[in-house]
Amino acid sequence: MDLSLNLSLGGYIGLFAVAAAVVVGAAAFLAKSGDVIALRTPMGRLWAGSLLLAGATSLPELVTNVTAVRIDAPSLAAGNIFGANMLNMATLSAMALLLGGRYLFQSIVPQQVFVAFLAIAMTGAATAFTIVRLDVVTGISIAGPLLIFLYIVASWVLKKVSSGEGDAYQEEAGEGEHTLRWGVLVFAACAAAIFLAAPLLANAANGIAAESGLSQSFVGVLMVSIVTTLPEMTATAMALRMGAPDLALAGIYGSNAFNVMALGIADIAYPKGSLFAALDSSHMVAGLIACGLIIMGTAQILMLRKGARSALATQLSSGSIVAVYVLGLYLVFRLG
Repeated sequence: MDLSLNLSLGGYIGLFAVAAAVVVGAAAFLAKSGDVIALRTPMGRLWAGSLLLAGATSLPELVTNVTAVRIDAPSLAAGNIFGANMLNMATLSAMALLLGGRYLFQSIVPQQVFVAFLAIAMTGAATAFTIVRLDVVTGISIAGPLLIFLYIVASWVLKKVSSGEGDAYQEEAGEGEHTLRWGVLVFAACAAAIFLAAPLLANAANGIAAESGLSQSFVGVLMVSIVTTLPEMTATAMALRMGAPDLALAGIYGSNAFNVMALGIADIAYPKGSLFAALDSSHMVAGLIACGLIIMGTAQILMLRKGARSALATQLSSGSIVAVYVLGLYLVFRLG
């Protein structure tokens, strides 16, 4: 969706705020409806979180990215994805600390490690394509199809390794408050609202970058990524508060993987060749920081799952992740 807008800086900021409010409002119900679907179908929280919840909460990234490349803003698209993955891990780490991570994450299923490795592999592949500045081959970019293929194969494997997990969760459902019909309808309505609001974010952010003089990569990594990850933040917080850490973790790591797949789709949609050939050193740094944060976050979750006894160790690990995120923002600002 390519919207032709000609607004002042204040107008772009106002449009950004309205679109962000719609995204946040819709995201508030995604976790609840996603959990209802997970409990009332054989999907289970791991599969529902990594595919259903992750896909829905990542709709802003997908639509924003395609919109960004159609308005010739590839830096905004890549900055959004790498920035979103950075912020996802910083958010998860902070929530683990604030909401009692040592207790919550001791009950997660072992298959969560596979979802984490999928996120690391996808983000690492996109970063590698950025470093080598992969261009087109015979007129077709190979990076996008490779990322999409990797995501599809990994999702199929995840379905196999999580087989049977849904049966245990279905026993929890009992006579719950909401029906499967309610869950599907609410989930679809929220996803549609996010899908419609996301293009406005890309256009408003591009306008803010142009009017303010900030680089597209910095606006993408900071401003757009914050708003497009608001669904993930909201859904994760609600899932943790509902006592569904598997849904929360799978949603975050699955979102990181889906985000990179969305970047692959944007690469195919980019009309000037390969999106990755149009990126610069700031995106390379953002990608490396994103990979590092996912690895650090995975290590923290594993430590919490094993019942880390030291609260100080947990606080230090969370603080380190947030510090690396802030450092990444500074480096992107300097290089962008």
